[in-house]
Amino acid sequence: MPHLETSRWRLLVLIFLCLFSLNGHAARDDDEDDDEMDEVTAEDLAIEDIPVDERIFLETWKKPPFDQRFFTYTDAQIEEKWDYLMRGLRIPYPSAEYIRALSAKYPFITEGIDGFDGDFEALEKSCLSAWRNFFAGNFQQSRNEGMKLGAIGTIPALFSQLMYGIYLTERQSEKYMLLQDVANHAHTYFDEIEEIEEDPEVAALAAAVRLGYAYAIARIAEESPIPIVVARRYIGKIKSNSDHITELVPDHPLGHAFRAGVDAGIMRRVGKFTGRMTYNARSTVVGSSFGKARELTPDIPIVAYEHANALIYMNKNRNLNEAMALFQEASRMQPQFSMDALDTMYAHKRLAEVRLYALNYRSFRKFEKDRRKLIRTTDRNLSSVNSPTLTMDMLENPDKYKLPERQ
Repeated sequence: MPHLETSRWRLLVLIFLCLFSLNGHAARDDDEDDDEMDEVTAEDLAIEDIPVDERIFLETWKKPPFDQRFFTYTDAQIEEKWDYLMRGLRIPYPSAEYIRALSAKYPFITEGIDGFDGDFEALEKSCLSAWRNFFAGNFQQSRNEGMKLGAIGTIPALFSQLMYGIYLTERQSEKYMLLQDVANHAHTYFDEIEEIEEDPEVAALAAAVRLGYAYAIARIAEESPIPIVVARRYIGKIKSNSDHITELVPDHPLGHAFRAGVDAGIMRRVGKFTGRMTYNARSTVVGSSFGKARELTPDIPIVAYEHANALIYMNKNRNLNEAMALFQEASRMQPQFSMDALDTMYAHKRLAEVRLYALNYRSFRKFEKDRRKLIRTTDRNLSSVNSPTLTMDMLENPDKYKLPERQ
């Protein structure tokens, strides 16, 4: 036990030195003392992967706050709308012929499928069912169905879990567990997807798995204190995968947007100078990559609102009006499936947060510090579209808004 405690404190000292090095420039930008070390414990720094409580999969998940009938499609409608619905991910339609040809080249595609007897037409129906539930916002059903369909069902399953964790869970702790579980499952396929990445017919599948993995970690990292981000090597994991996605699929809209968002997020946390020197995060990449994503698909709400976030992360108040216009644009887009619907709802909520910041704070770092404190104190998931909109009373009196202990 004494040896374990000594090791933890050595790690604490190491993280402090990293924090001093990485955040020196960023702290001077806003003339704020950085006390993120106060937000973590030695136990936080000693773990790499967040432990996952399996009860979160046994409980009934919440329904999204929209009429799901608008996004519930027949098999024929899904096939007809597929290119539009997949305009962001570029995933090929999972026809029986496609899956048969794919599995002939890469046998792992059909490994682990419950009761699969070689009937690819039935497998196509099962895949479409998982996607239909994803499009409609039946995220738990989509996850449960997809997890029974091996590698081909992993993508709708994990993206359903991402959407639920980010936008519908009430608790931040549950959101983190759901995102960690997505990263864990996606990572189990990394050896297999390295085998298929050079094949243009399936590169988009590999890109989707990498995107799911990196996006899950990025959503954990963006609200975690810098010492945890450093200790768990989040930036390296996110950055390497974000760059790789657009190498696999050069016209991948969400890949370009994610790559831009990653560089902006790095600058947000460690400053422009350190971000460029340490992680090769560049403002020019943010601008060009968002430009490419908007050019490819101008009607994806998450691309618009992440562009807005990036402008604030890089330039604070200088581009605030432009950022607010992008949030408004995202919130007014007309969704045709669950992911876009939730993205528009969150864009509206995020706009209210940014207005709160603009009216009440001189320092963006101070605003984010107070926001993190609220999350830590209350366990509230502020990205949930069902949670209350952020107010100054919440930021100033977080104890009033604590959620009851989870039973």
